[in-house]
Amino acid sequence: MHQAAGQALDFDLTDPAVKANPYPVLARLRESQPIYWSTALKGWVLTRHADVKHVLVQPRQFSSVRIQPFLDHMRARGLDALAEVGESVTKWVVFTDPPYHTKLRPVLNQAFLPAIAGMGPFIRETVDTLLAKISDRDRFDLMEDFAVPLPTMVIVRMFGLPSGDAIRIKHWSDELASFIAGSRLDPQKAERSTHAIRAMRDYFTEAVRQRARHRGEDVISRMITFGEKAAVPFTEEEYVQTCTLLIFAGHETTTDLIGNGIYHLLRNPEQLALLRENPERIDGAIEELLRYDNPAACLVRVTLEDTAIGGQAIRKGERVFCMVLAANHDSAVFADAETLDLTRKARGSLSFGFGLHVCLGAPLARLEGRIAIPALLARFPNLKIATEDLIWRDAYVVRGITSLPVIAGARAAV
Repeated sequence: MHQAAGQALDFDLTDPAVKANPYPVLARLRESQPIYWSTALKGWVLTRHADVKHVLVQPRQFSSVRIQPFLDHMRARGLDALAEVGESVTKWVVFTDPPYHTKLRPVLNQAFLPAIAGMGPFIRETVDTLLAKISDRDRFDLMEDFAVPLPTMVIVRMFGLPSGDAIRIKHWSDELASFIAGSRLDPQKAERSTHAIRAMRDYFTEAVRQRARHRGEDVISRMITFGEKAAVPFTEEEYVQTCTLLIFAGHETTTDLIGNGIYHLLRNPEQLALLRENPERIDGAIEELLRYDNPAACLVRVTLEDTAIGGQAIRKGERVFCMVLAANHDSAVFADAETLDLTRKARGSLSFGFGLHVCLGAPLARLEGRIAIPALLARFPNLKIATEDLIWRDAYVVRGITSLPVIAGARAAV
């Protein structure tokens, strides 16, 4: 048993009220039971910044390989469709440890990171195009019309894929996300995810084979070039799985950064005014928006050996849920942590993880946020949230709004 004395909290991450605002519950956990056994999650929930950071920098004690136990469990229950989805992501770099991680990550760094630097003009052009489409509307959905299509169009461009394929690629990614990031097992979601992963695998197998024959300057071509030069060359399967990861992860964080960021700026008019009057603060504003309500809500690890965190014994094989949302609101690191303050120097934020698995796409998300958020605010200086009755994603590892209806108000002259 993992019952702690006086344990009264076992928060339900599927509760709409908790999804809408998890911070009060997380604050109570951090204050009273910072290393907490959740019967709902069947694992340890960490809410202190120091404990979360400790786990993230100890890959020899806390493993990122957490898909195989899921596969074994699903197959034992006869849920082969669920196992197929899991099998298709086993070589995602986020689910690997050294030495296999050491093979994958350098190739991804060489293929993906240099491609970001030249994306600024395309991002600005795409932002302008999307804003032009909604410029004459009195109301629009910030997510559907802006925050969702922008990162998708950008990542499709980086991969050298036809722009017309963006819609179906996004659909596949959404179906996969609804299962992988979901807060509960859902057979219908599993079935849709299975169809999506099969379609993605077929699509990227063909794309990889085409790039192997005809190289370009896109991310897939660069990945193949560097993968061939690796000490242990990549297999076709590794290219395909890496493509699905980068497509899947390459836009989700940015979508939620823009959506969550605009939502909180509109709910904090004094901070919104500060940014409007001081646009040069955008870099710091992005970091604070990420800290305040981070898209990467939770990072999960599996304990490789009996150990202890903060004096609490953790047994080998137990899961550890590193609640980044809570760590980024820890008053031991961030003064007045529950307040959105765009002048804050958000040093210590774990918004993109830390250590071995720090987010590969962080520079791209920051770049898109720096361009997209000021452009939207400049075009719609009187933007308002149309309703507070919002639906948050049914997930505990990611955090974002599914829809954000807004009222445009008077427009700025273009």
